[in-house]
Amino acid sequence: MIASHRLALAATLATGTLLGVLTGSFASPAAAADLLPPPPPPPVQVEPVTIGSGWYLRGDFTQSWYDHPRDDAILDPNDPGMPPLVGLRLSSETGYGGGVGYQINPWLRVDATIDQRAASSFRGYSSRSVFETGYNLEAGKVDVLTGLVNVYADIGTWYGFTPYVGAGVGFADKRMSRNYTQTTCLIDGCDGSAGTGPRNAAFRANHSVMTFAWALTAGLSYDIGAGFSVDAAYRYIDLGRIRSGLDEFGGLTRVKDLTASEFRVGLRYRFADGLLASPVRNFGN
Repeated sequence: MIASHRLALAATLATGTLLGVLTGSFASPAAAADLLPPPPPPPVQVEPVTIGSGWYLRGDFTQSWYDHPRDDAILDPNDPGMPPLVGLRLSSETGYGGGVGYQINPWLRVDATIDQRAASSFRGYSSRSVFETGYNLEAGKVDVLTGLVNVYADIGTWYGFTPYVGAGVGFADKRMSRNYTQTTCLIDGCDGSAGTGPRNAAFRANHSVMTFAWALTAGLSYDIGAGFSVDAAYRYIDLGRIRSGLDEFGGLTRVKDLTASEFRVGLRYRFADGLLASPVRNFGN
């Protein structure tokens, strides 16, 4: 009996020892793995960023129709009866311009433009006798250069057409040249000299004036591909005041509220691939 108990105890101890050895042999690799440092994270791939893909260039042809400005003469206390100019007119003229812009997002863009217009013929009349005995003509040339910073809202795009509205502010540089004033008598001696008809003209010096300018625009562009768009727009622009230099008698022409309605057509080219691309960087190497 004692011998059988001893044999059972020995078998139990042997079995436990064997299980412990087997368990330790299988657990050792897992425990060793737990002691190793974690693997490094995979490298972070940064997509290339294109800088400047919204930039564009533009060129425009302009047709300007000037509205009727108003006389801005300063009253002479020594000649209180001097009447204002009436019938002020400037001829419609063509022009050209260009600029650079940036598309901020799909519906908002800005640009800076310069536009030069051809010299317009200016004339206005005055008469102390309300054109009964004679009248005075003031005439010359006016050319206008404008520089504007504009903001546009692109309303949407349908079948390649994008209507938009915009506004701009900047400067208008206006030059009056070849100016003169001339009296015409309708009756004999209207100006104290014998005879009728036009008298000798008094020429006035050239003069330039730079003033604040602002504009409102509504237009339509069409994408023709390869980065090009055709652009057509109406623009109302306020150009401010103009004036001539003095003549030999100290007289000059002064005009205010010079505005124009303009039709513009041109091309825009957008840099689709950007002006500058940043390199790809791999982090973690």
